[in-house]
This record gives sequence, structure tokens and C-alpha cells, in this order.
Amino acid sequence: MIQVLISGLFLGSVYALLAVGLSLAFGIMGVLNLAHGSLAVLAAILYKKTLVLYPFSPWTFCLLATPIFLGFGFLLHLIIVAPFRNLSLSAGLVASLIASLGLALILEDLLVCWQGWEPISTNIIFPTYNLMGLKIPGLRAILLGMAAVTIGLSTFFLKKTDPGRSMRALAQDKEAASLYGINPGFTSMGALGLATILAGLAGIFYSSLYPLGPREGIDLTLKALFIVVAGGMGNLRGPAVAGLVLGFIESFAGVLFTYTSTDTVVYSLLVVYLVLKRSGSRQ
Repeated sequence: MIQVLISGLFLGSVYALLAVGLSLAFGIMGVLNLAHGSLAVLAAILYKKTLVLYPFSPWTFCLLATPIFLGFGFLLHLIIVAPFRNLSLSAGLVASLIASLGLALILEDLLVCWQGWEPISTNIIFPTYNLMGLKIPGLRAILLGMAAVTIGLSTFFLKKTDPGRSMRALAQDKEAASLYGINPGFTSMGALGLATILAGLAGIFYSSLYPLGPREGIDLTLKALFIVVAGGMGNLRGPAVAGLVLGFIESFAGVLFTYTSTDTVVYSLLVVYLVLKRSGSRQ
């Protein structure tokens, strides 16, 4: 049971990273990036391909990949945000959804051509520690700590730094933020860059312990989207907590049910939760 809890805690932290990035992009730009999970798969493949040449640890590769995925975020902004900035909020949201979905499908086809259908796994050998009779996998503990530090640093950046405050101001009122000298285009580009970095780190962490198929990007995006809706759009704390809860649910579902039915159980519970939440809000 304890091992299942540890597994759920790690899985939940990865989902929290994905959801926080998706929520960040939506809260600041009003954009739901459906290519978010595909970027996580891209990071996993890049890590696997790099391991063939250089035996980088996950934390070393995360540092090396951060500027790369920041650049991917800037490029993504030019594709799914900048062309629609003059549209109304609803029209821009629909346009960005269609554009990001098309990008996700293109990315998946390219990843299959590059990687093949073989699941991506970058599992490295790391010692297991005994703590009061409990076996704690060292790699899982380190990656869990890295995920927690990443979310903490992201929260610190948004609350305590000038660029982060600019992003929060833009999320609250774009017109007022512009009057105070905040550049909406540059700030939203930085926000999407940060969201893309979080997606890339989530993909690296996930593939370090679990196999990740090249066509699982949209599935990861859907889980992150469910988490964001359940935890609250436009904030970071709610999706982070909801991501941890989903990780625990999925871990216990994997023990109680077959592996193939895990997603069915998870999505069913999420739908029930959203229906009950909607019914409660009406009352």
C-alpha cells in the first residue's frame, strides 16, 4: 500500500506539472494549448535520443533542455497565439484550439516517424533505499523532489519577480496592464515559454520511470485539461492539488483493475466529479 502511495505521489506530481503549465497559458492568454502533452512526449524522445550519445542524468538534461523548450514556447506563441490576438476572446479561443490541435496531430505523426511505435522509456539504474522497512526507489524520490521544486520555483517566479507580476497583471486585466507599460505580446510569449518548459520537464520525469508512447500526447493533454477544470482555471494551486489527487486515483486504479481499464476508471470518476460540481454550483 505504501508503495502505491509513493507511486501515486510521483505520478500526481508529473500531472501537476502538466496542469500548472496548461493553466498558466490559459489564465494569462486565454489559450488552451492542445499540443501541450505532445511537447512532453517530444521532451521524452529528445532525452532518449540524447542518452544514446551522452549518459545524462534526468536532472542534468532538464537544465540543458530548459532553454530549448523556452524557444519552443516562443515558436508556439507565433503559431497559435500571435495570429489571433486581434480576435475576440471566444473567437481567439476557438481559433487557438483548432491551431493547437492541428499542431498536436502533426507533432504526433512526426514523432512516430522519428521514434516509431516503440514506447519511450529512459529508465536509468538507481539504488533503492530502506527507510524503517520501507523500500523507497532513489530515482523516484529525487524526481519527486525535482517536480516539487519546479512547481515551487514557478510559483515564486510568478509572485516575487517583475516578469511574473507582469504575467499576473496581464491575466487580471489586459487593458489596465497595457496602460501601466506592460507589453502584452512579450509577456504572453514568456508565459507560454514557461508553460512549455513545464510540459518538457513533465515528459522527462514521466519517461524516466514509465514507458510513454509517441501518440500519448493528446491523452496527457486531456488529463491535464480535466485537472485544470477540476482544480480551477487560471490559478496554480488548484491544478497542482488536483494533479496529485489524480495520481493517487490512477495508482490505486492500476492495482484494483487491469492496466487497460485504468484510464476508463479515471475518466469516469472525473466526469462524475465535474457533473456533481456543476450540480452543486447551480444550487
